[in-house]
Amino acid sequence: MKRGMLPMKNARTPAAITLMLAAMLGILTITASTADAQRRRGRPVGPPPVTLADVQIVPINERVAAVGSGRARRQVTIATQHAGIVEKVLFEGGKMVEAGQPLVQLHAETEQIAVETAEAQRAQAADAVERLKQLNEGVVTRVARSEADTALKVADAALRRAREELGRMTIRAPFAGIVGLTNLQIGDYIAAGTPIATLDDRTAILVEFSVPESVATLIKTGLPVRASLVTRAGQIFEGAIDAVGTRIDPDTRTLAVRAAIPNPTLVLIPGSTFSISVNLVGQKAPQVPGLAVQWDRRGAYVWRMTADNKVERVNIAIISRTGDRVMVDAKLNAGDKVIYEGGDQLSAGQTVQPQPAS
Repeated sequence: MKRGMLPMKNARTPAAITLMLAAMLGILTITASTADAQRRRGRPVGPPPVTLADVQIVPINERVAAVGSGRARRQVTIATQHAGIVEKVLFEGGKMVEAGQPLVQLHAETEQIAVETAEAQRAQAADAVERLKQLNEGVVTRVARSEADTALKVADAALRRAREELGRMTIRAPFAGIVGLTNLQIGDYIAAGTPIATLDDRTAILVEFSVPESVATLIKTGLPVRASLVTRAGQIFEGAIDAVGTRIDPDTRTLAVRAAIPNPTLVLIPGSTFSISVNLVGQKAPQVPGLAVQWDRRGAYVWRMTADNKVERVNIAIISRTGDRVMVDAKLNAGDKVIYEGGDQLSAGQTVQPQPAS
């Protein structure tokens, strides 16, 4: 060894240092690769951070507008049950008639004769029964009494049938209403089933229309409606929902609804086109941020956080949007916490880490 030089026994050579650095880099690479693999397999390193928002219950301020055709509360086409010759026309088209009022009288001489014959036969059978009752038990057999009673019942049935046939020769109004126009003349022959005239009970007009699926669950019977004739938009008629359909149309995604519009002055005419407006103010529904709404093949939903910081799916139907807020139909209560940000990759029952809102 030369003078002035230190021994090199414990010194590390550059090659050894390089080898050590390479080993350390390999360990870090393996660790990072393992973490990346876990993330790719859906195994987060820790609970994902999320931002929460409170559910609010607010009044619905939704107005549904639609167009529908009106019809009378009750409407029929009156027809005859029997063929015959018109003897009398007892109504004037466009006039009001009462329930049971005669409208058309057919020639009924044959039916009248049948009634008179049945009445005579019934009277004869009744007399026979009465005579047998006045005789002693020993003189009249039980069989004779039974036969007389049966003959009286048969005569009663024949008389009722004859009177019914005679009654059918007079065509009457089934209910009160306005009778339509007719071309019948005295002496006309009409076959069974021939239409005589229309009859409309116009004390109320029923208007059928459709509402979007988004508000279908909010439409209830009794809700007030406002109606106006398309030809006279300035005149408003008040009414209410009379009936609600039970199924969503799969093609139009709408629900059928029927409104009843009182018509005491009979100014509204069946068949008119109406513009209908339903105001849903007064009802309440949950409201959530628009970013909280998620979608998949089953429809729209939000993630609600439970007391133990886990998430659960709540299916929703969107009612309306106002700015960045969405009003929904869902089983949500005021104060429920929904995932506002960070809910894209969550699954039901997963634990999350709430973060303060920025």
